[in-house]
Amino acid sequence: MPDLRMRDTAELPPPVGLRVAVVSQGLDRAFDRARELEASGYRVAAFGDPAGAAAAFERAEPDAVVVDLGREVGFPSEAIARLRRATRVPVIAVGCTGTTAEMLRCFEAGADEYCRPPCSTDEIDLRLRALLRRIEMTAGSAVRSNGKTPGRVRVGAIEIDPASQTVWKDGREVPLSPTEYRLLWTLAEHAGEVVPSKALIARVWGNQYTGETHYLRLYIRYLRQKLEDDPSRPVYIVNRWGAGYALEEPKPTAVAV
Repeated sequence: MPDLRMRDTAELPPPVGLRVAVVSQGLDRAFDRARELEASGYRVAAFGDPAGAAAAFERAEPDAVVVDLGREVGFPSEAIARLRRATRVPVIAVGCTGTTAEMLRCFEAGADEYCRPPCSTDEIDLRLRALLRRIEMTAGSAVRSNGKTPGRVRVGAIEIDPASQTVWKDGREVPLSPTEYRLLWTLAEHAGEVVPSKALIARVWGNQYTGETHYLRLYIRYLRQKLEDDPSRPVYIVNRWGAGYALEEPKPTAVAV
């Protein structure tokens, strides 16, 4: 089977910040899937049973749901039907038997996508991105018809205007290359949150470059040279070791008295 990660997926939207619920029969399996999806930039909640997930959706609805009960459990369509009554967001089903009959039952129960077992997290990632693209295309049409664009983002002394793709610091325009701007805007969309390195690379350069971490380090350095008062001691673009990068408000400096 070819490696799905080797395909050109640059046109698929990045998963940064997308809220995904992983529903399994048992928390161990749910946490395993959740950790792998989080490495790509998703914000994941793990549930060990469909009933608990359905109750949680009444309080906070995710952007998408992955139902992965495991091959030894069976009947994912029953879990999907229960979850579909609780939410209208996209649902991806990971099959237990992989038969056409099971696929049909899952679609009839309300699934939007179906993955035959055994299913890698990479495949789930790509299917989630494809679903997100459909949603964004629909939302984009609405935005264009309303004539609205995202508003400016301000983090400390840094201000970003997505309409003109212009950046200022302390009121002075900071010239950025297109790649530098895409990287900064990805961080700004999730200001104050850590964005995994893998997700940043996928957003800026494309999913086929997720192993090229030196690109990210190089352009982080470029941004710090242009935006930080002291690039060797960054206060805006900070690295969270083992997790990723974040665009943050500078912490107040204590004043000696």
